[in-house]
Amino acid sequence: MIKITRLTKALVSATALGGVMLGLVATATIAPVMTGISGQAFAASTDKDKRKYEDRKTRRTPALSEKIYKVLGKAQECADANDFVCAMQVLEDGLGYKLQKLNSYERAQYYNFKGFLYYSQEKYGEALKAYGDVLRQENLPSAMEDTTVYTMAQLYFIKEDYNGSIRMMLRWLEYQPAPTAQPLVLLGQAYYSLGTVDGISEAAAAVHFNKGIPYIMQAVELYKASGKQPKENWYLLLRVMYFEMKENQKVVDILELLVNKWPKKDYWLQLAGMYGEMSSDAKSEKTREVLEKKQLATYETAYRQGFLAKGSELVNMSQLYMYHEAPYWASVVLEKGMKSGVIEKNKKSYENLAQARINAQDMRQSLVPLRIAAELSKNGELYKKLGQVYMQLDDYKNAAKYLGSALKKGGLKRRDTAAVYQGMCYFNLSQLDKARKSFEIAAKDKRSRKQARKWISYLTKEKKRLKQIKEFLG
Repeated sequence: MIKITRLTKALVSATALGGVMLGLVATATIAPVMTGISGQAFAASTDKDKRKYEDRKTRRTPALSEKIYKVLGKAQECADANDFVCAMQVLEDGLGYKLQKLNSYERAQYYNFKGFLYYSQEKYGEALKAYGDVLRQENLPSAMEDTTVYTMAQLYFIKEDYNGSIRMMLRWLEYQPAPTAQPLVLLGQAYYSLGTVDGISEAAAAVHFNKGIPYIMQAVELYKASGKQPKENWYLLLRVMYFEMKENQKVVDILELLVNKWPKKDYWLQLAGMYGEMSSDAKSEKTREVLEKKQLATYETAYRQGFLAKGSELVNMSQLYMYHEAPYWASVVLEKGMKSGVIEKNKKSYENLAQARINAQDMRQSLVPLRIAAELSKNGELYKKLGQVYMQLDDYKNAAKYLGSALKKGGLKRRDTAAVYQGMCYFNLSQLDKARKSFEIAAKDKRSRKQARKWISYLTKEKKRLKQIKEFLG
């Protein structure tokens, strides 16, 4: 979940203090911003809306007496010094005992200041109760009502009462023909938070996300229209909601924007991951290939920028190169990572390096890492592969040696084929007796029996032929 609690608390503090000063000077207003959300018009366009706004304009607010003004001013002095006990005492001594004698506006100021003092001490429940008492007063100035409602929305958010926060925000928006971006983001965040509560179903979560997304989008558009850069966190909030709803293309669109505006490691890796996930679900081969190439290019860009600092990340880079038939670059990444100590020098790492070099047709360079991997292995499979590489290099002596190591270490999936390969090596070394013994081992497995017997038969004839030549030559 994306946390904005610290930011929200700062906003509440500013709003609450603004509410106190509003009562003292009675001039503050809500700053206008541009247009409302698409499909959710905030403008007072109907006669009903006009009457609603006219009703607020015609409210007759009682005056604030000079005596009350002085009490509030003295309490403010204590609050400015962060002496909230003093401020509360001044407030209670000056006003609390005679609330029934105060007019509705003066009572509203009393409760408003109490709300601010409670908030300043992080007593959010008491603060909400006090602000609720503000709203229960008659003929509140519209600006004071709006400020109080908005403050309560933020306090409910801090207390993680997201339904309460949404209820107050929607009430606040009713009278805002041009809300600013931050309240819209707060509302979107509240809907997101409702969609991430424990145990909620995907369908129910999607309902909340679909309600929250338009508010975030409107905040983004407001900033763009005024020539300002939308906040990074707004895009992150959109990204996570779209991801939870499995709207992969929209997630990719946002991540592509993020890597351009804020090219951070996490965004590059997330974008590469999304390309990979979408390629797995691609309906056509062409689309799959395009997405896989984008995944490689994105991950490679992160690598070139030095973002891949973990061993697992470098291994992933090498595997992507291998998948895209670029084994040389896979070996470069692995070798560099192992030399720097980022990639652990274990059996798997040496095996991967050897395989990359084998695929790149660099057989001789594969020998050392493959031998080390074979020595670290619990079975003889890698010795068998090492022997086969030596066979491709026509080095039958070492090939026979390591195939023998494979048979000795054991644990082979196909012991018979290792014996066949060893027999062929001995044959090429003209060591026919050793070759025969290897083929006899292979003949014990029915899968290689026919081939091994042919070799044994051939060796018998060959040995006889060589004996005859030797006798002929005297």
